[in-house]
Amino acid sequence: MNNYAVVIIVLLVALAGAAGAFYFMEYEPVLTEYAKFEAKKQDEERKISQLKGIQTQIDELKRKKDQLNVTKSKLQTESIPLNSVVPKLLDSTEVIANKFNVKFQDIRISQLIRAEDWSELPVEMTVLGTFKDIGNFLTIMEKRKIINLAAGSMNVSVSADIDRDTKSPLLSVVLSAKVYVL
Repeated sequence: MNNYAVVIIVLLVALAGAAGAFYFMEYEPVLTEYAKFEAKKQDEERKISQLKGIQTQIDELKRKKDQLNVTKSKLQTESIPLNSVVPKLLDSTEVIANKFNVKFQDIRISQLIRAEDWSELPVEMTVLGTFKDIGNFLTIMEKRKIINLAAGSMNVSVSADIDRDTKSPLLSVVLSAKVYVL
């Protein structure tokens, strides 16, 4: 055999041994680390996409919360006038009725009808009194803008009761009117 062939074979065996050692000692651990890194990278990317989804949900919940807060504040501000208007309406109506000897038989306040800048409160009341007293009562109620008679209706009937002073029959008036709340 030739010295060159032996040297080449020895070099090839040494080169193969060095390549095998390099592969097992350096390259395979790097591949393992790279695979672990890729797995971690994919896991982190999955977590990031989940966090983006959660952030979207948080933004949506904040938007809904803001809408509910606006609705809540609107309802609170809308109910405040109603809570103050109805007692004032009843008090002022009672004072005027007592002044003119008009008696209430019934009063019904319907549900508030809301608009942008004002609200409408339909009221139906039945009062009993003389022609003069009911006329004065309705005139004062309209002048003080407590109720709006033009936006309603009135049904007048003669009652079986008689006025003690004038001995004339009392009128029963069913009044449908509206109260406007700004």
